Amino acid sequence: MKVIAIVPCYRSSRIAPIVVRDILEYVDNVICVDDNCPEKTGSEIERLISNKKLNVIYHNKNKGVGGATKTGIKLALTLNADLILKIDSDGQMDPRNIPKLIEPIINLEADFTKGNRFRDIEVLIKMPKIRLIGNIALGFITKLSTGYWELFDPTNGFIAINTKILNIIQYEKTDDRYFFESDLLFRCGLYDLLIGEISMPTIYKNEKSGLNPLIEFFRYIPRHIIIFIKRIIYQYFLLDFNPGSITILFGLFSGLYTLTAGITSITYYKNLNIESPLGIKILFLTTSIISVQSMISFLYYDSNQRQLKRQLKSLERNAIKKN
Repeated sequence: MKVIAIVPCYRSSRIAPIVVRDILEYVDNVICVDDNCPEKTGSEIERLISNKKLNVIYHNKNKGVGGATKTGIKLALTLNADLILKIDSDGQMDPRNIPKLIEPIINLEADFTKGNRFRDIEVLIKMPKIRLIGNIALGFITKLSTGYWELFDPTNGFIAINTKILNIIQYEKTDDRYFFESDLLFRCGLYDLLIGEISMPTIYKNEKSGLNPLIEFFRYIPRHIIIFIKRIIYQYFLLDFNPGSITILFGLFSGLYTLTAGITSITYYKNLNIESPLGIKILFLTTSIISVQSMISFLYYDSNQRQLKRQLKSLERNAIKKN
């Protein structure tokens, strides 16, 4: 199985050559994509490393981590890669974890694997608090929008993917910037692809991250809402219709009725300068409770049944593998 690593490079001229040299020990080829880096990281890598397994691509303009990764994927496919992994150039991801990352895919236990920074309490203690809080918030909203509730660190950028699924998920349409990983998960979720996680430490030094998780949480909420709506339409109405479909419909309609009736009643009785009747208040409270309970039931169904479906798929695959 041919394994190719893609390394998006931006403002990492000091550490990137060291990272790339380590990665070369574990893969068949390394593709570094200099994303119009002002520090000329790509040139620095070529100056310090001479290896036939190394390819360096230069962007004329900055496209973002997603755009750089997609450029690398296109070249990797022409090199007949069977498995593609993406690792950042800033030194926060230890290349020694590469064998562990790709093992589930090689063993046909997963289609896609990601790192998980949150399994080790020592890592959590060392992680800068702003990053910890921001990553937890980003992780939750990503689980909700993509449907991969079983992933504890869904925004992790240390990933490996079987090239056979790339055309299925239409990776070219994914976001060009930091939303790339979440967009990729959303597309995998539409096909209930198996995604595994491996425990990994994250190295935090004095480097400056281009991503502030708390800021990105609010910046990307609209995009998460869009892919959440798309996922619900596909998974609960176009490709399937199940108890979750009924629950979310009931919750939405009761919520819409509660909102409309509530505003209408408040406006009507306010114009009459009288207090709303007790019956109206009880009705508003009842429909509000029904709506909230319906949405909670949907979230419970979504977080359990989608995961169960993927677990059954995994068991079936393991049974075929044993036979």
